[in-house]
Amino acid sequence: MNICRTCLKTPAIRNISELEKGICEDNKSYLEIMVFCLDIKVTQDSNTTTKLCNNCYRKIISFYKFKTLSLKNDIYLRSLSPEVTLADHKVSIYVDENYIKHENSMDSDEYGSVIENCAMEIKQELDVKDEDTLGDVESDEELLSVIQRVKYENIKDETKENAPIHKKRGRPRKIKPLKLENVKQERQVCEECGKSVRNLKEHSLQHVPASERKKLQCKVCPKLFSTYGARTRHYKIKHLGIKSECNICHKKVVCLSTHRLRVHNREALPFGCVQCARRFVSQGVLDVHMTTHTKDRAFQCDVCEKKFRSQLHVNIHKRQVHDKEKTHLCQFCSKTFFKKYHLQVHLRSHTKERPYECSECGKFFSSSSTLKEHRLIHGDVKNYHCDLCDMSFMKPGYLKVHMISHTKEKRYPCGFCGVRFGRSDHRRRHEFTAHQKHLRAD
Repeated sequence: MNICRTCLKTPAIRNISELEKGICEDNKSYLEIMVFCLDIKVTQDSNTTTKLCNNCYRKIISFYKFKTLSLKNDIYLRSLSPEVTLADHKVSIYVDENYIKHENSMDSDEYGSVIENCAMEIKQELDVKDEDTLGDVESDEELLSVIQRVKYENIKDETKENAPIHKKRGRPRKIKPLKLENVKQERQVCEECGKSVRNLKEHSLQHVPASERKKLQCKVCPKLFSTYGARTRHYKIKHLGIKSECNICHKKVVCLSTHRLRVHNREALPFGCVQCARRFVSQGVLDVHMTTHTKDRAFQCDVCEKKFRSQLHVNIHKRQVHDKEKTHLCQFCSKTFFKKYHLQVHLRSHTKERPYECSECGKFFSSSSTLKEHRLIHGDVKNYHCDLCDMSFMKPGYLKVHMISHTKEKRYPCGFCGVRFGRSDHRRRHEFTAHQKHLRAD
């Protein structure tokens, strides 16, 4: 039974026989110690548990030392008390080897010898350093005070060694959460579209019809947003101008870590395309990119019924084409643009600046997108294949123009006579040669 013999607590890891080592007295067995301290008789062949917990083990040892000290001090105090005379005899109190008190009448010589023996026992227990202090004591009261001080010092030293370790009280200290930069956020799967997103509640708003969505107005301007995150991002960028400067290209951007990955270290981007080996910053951007390798355009404009690869492209199309949103004004020719990037590229037509150089042929270009399309010419890989013939192309624009030869679609009408053409460059050539050339000659 792994249960304590005295308090019945579990687990009890000490045995009663270990009390002999704790008290360090050869003449006392653990059976006598239990009887002396607790008046509990324990037999060696008993079926009752003989285990003790740490708390009871320390208490028994402490109580044994305390009781032994108290009995010895009681002997000494009684030796200093007035003699009690009963019919020419003196009554004395003595303690047997089991520390049980007895009264006994004895002669004066016997009584004096008992007093001397008790005093000698107490003096032998004191240290040598304390014997020097006892030599200067004049009265019995001073001697008692010195003995009491020495005994208490010895008891304090023993209790410090055997004292249990107490745990600090109070609430446990909270562990600081790790920064979000070092911890990957758990992604949740949307049941409607099957995408894995970080914020499922915010993502579910995209499946609610636009007329039923709750619009959030900016605190400064009348612009409306569908999510709190979009409104906060707009307020920080447009009104507060909070941006970080890149130490590589010295460009001020909203998200510095994303800019460094997408512009200066694209090889470290976590998501890669299997077909063209391009890498992207998120799974959502990769999913949109994968639609460029297919003809799947599941998102349709509710105004002109034109189809796009993603809902983001639909929103941009509606703002740019149907809403005629152009908030960026050129300071030279007063021409307006939908995107700030388009204005920056347009300004280079006035300044004749071409900061982007091709590493293969040394040509300069005014925009990074133009340079990107130009680099495809130097490559031998043609990733865009025609499904109706065996031809393949380096650019998606080339494939789009080639498909007109199969579909025979003529989407570009002439602005003067209404004749339709399959390509916009053919329409411009027709307008110039048939309608504008003779006007300029006049």
